[in-house]
Amino acid sequence: MNKEPHNYVFSEIPNNKEGQELVRLMKKYLNKDRYKIKARGQYLIDSEKSNWRYYSYGQPLNKSKCMRIYIDDQIKKEKEHNSYIKKWENMDKVRQIINISKEILDE
Repeated sequence: MNKEPHNYVFSEIPNNKEGQELVRLMKKYLNKDRYKIKARGQYLIDSEKSNWRYYSYGQPLNKSKCMRIYIDDQIKKEKEHNSYIKKWENMDKVRQIINISKEILDE
C-alpha cells in the first residue's frame, strides 16, 4: 500500500526570532497568485507536555518548539476540486438515467 507523503515543505524550523523571521520573509516573497503558505506548530514546549491531549489536532505556535511550513498550490487544488465536482455531477447523471430506466421498465 502506497502511503501519502507528508505535505509539509519545511520542518523543524526553530520557533525563535530567527525562525519567525524566515517564515515572515517566505510569506513576503511568496507568489500569492498561485501559492498559499501556512506555519504550524511542531513539538510541544516542555511546560505543555503534560497537556498534550488539549492539542490532539495540533498545537498553536506559541506552545511549540518548532514550526512546519506547508505550501499549497492553489491552482492545483482548484483543478482537483473541479475534477471532483465534475465526477459528482457525472455520477448524479448516471443515477438519474438508472432511475428513469427503472421507471420505464416498471411500466
